[in-house]
Amino acid sequence: MSSSPPRIFVTGVSGYVGGHMMGRLLEMHPEWHVVVLVRDQAQKAIVLGRWPQLEAVIGNLDNSALMIKEGSKADAVLQIASADHISGVVSLIQGLNQRQPTPGYLIHIGGTGILHDTPNGFGQPSDRIYHDTTGLAEITSFPVEGHLHRDVDMAIVEAQKRLNVPTAILSPPLVHGVGKGPIKTRSIQIPAMAEAILKRGKGFQILEGRNIWDHVHVDDLSDAFILLVEEALKPNGGNAQWGDEGYYFAEAGELKWGEVSEAISKIMTDEGAIKAAEVDKVSVAEAVAMHPWAPLIWGGNARSRSDRLHKLGWKPQGPSLYESLPSMINEEVKTLGTQSSRLTFDK
Repeated sequence: MSSSPPRIFVTGVSGYVGGHMMGRLLEMHPEWHVVVLVRDQAQKAIVLGRWPQLEAVIGNLDNSALMIKEGSKADAVLQIASADHISGVVSLIQGLNQRQPTPGYLIHIGGTGILHDTPNGFGQPSDRIYHDTTGLAEITSFPVEGHLHRDVDMAIVEAQKRLNVPTAILSPPLVHGVGKGPIKTRSIQIPAMAEAILKRGKGFQILEGRNIWDHVHVDDLSDAFILLVEEALKPNGGNAQWGDEGYYFAEAGELKWGEVSEAISKIMTDEGAIKAAEVDKVSVAEAVAMHPWAPLIWGGNARSRSDRLHKLGWKPQGPSLYESLPSMINEEVKTLGTQSSRLTFDK
């Protein structure tokens, strides 16, 4: 790339993953020129108050002209604002295509919700594990129907081929840990379950609760994004794969949802937040009454293996899921009823 400092454009800095990742990125690479997208002047003041070395532009992913402009100036774009915004990510790719003398790189956040699987019914485990190496052909040929984020993934692959822009999709599983960003510090699945348990006064699992998801600490996920940017800034994209092969999982372990609910309930009982640690079996309909996306986020399976990141040297070193639970639960107790559990794919 050029001799001037690399220019990195980042969306999602006001969010949980993007805000946490930004702190680690600036510690590891203070030499980079980082430009961030913020929604309004209020967000700009908060973000620059934390990190005055950043450059901030006001707008959102719907602003196609702005996305094209910023993409055209960036060596790499970290698109962490949404896994489900087709026009925004395509506009960024259009902009990256205009970068001179060669196109810049896009790294986009996806999610293992695309793997949602209930072959034996909700609350039951699946043996199906998807590797981002040997399973890539199947993952990238899923139909849109029944596979969350797949429409966006398809749009990225089509645009990168048409415009000759190197892209990577990084799909995390459940993300845990209290974020350290300046605005949003809350993940989705664990906090939403903890909030529901607090409200009903007792733990729950969907049916048998034996269904399996992967997890990763927000530190380790942040480092995975930074690793891909580091590779993008090397000649020819370094050792990373891009385009058709540019698909990455980021798992660091597995969980069974019934066991997670038991652990949450025990912590809450020990702290006096609820009265009993027993976990109820609930139907899918009862779970949906607690959260509209309950079947997906708590009831099915999504099992992945991050072969590609490991080949690049990524080694998860953050706290375990169960080590993260006390601080995450404490946040829910403090903020009960004031946090939004809306997901990016809510329409």
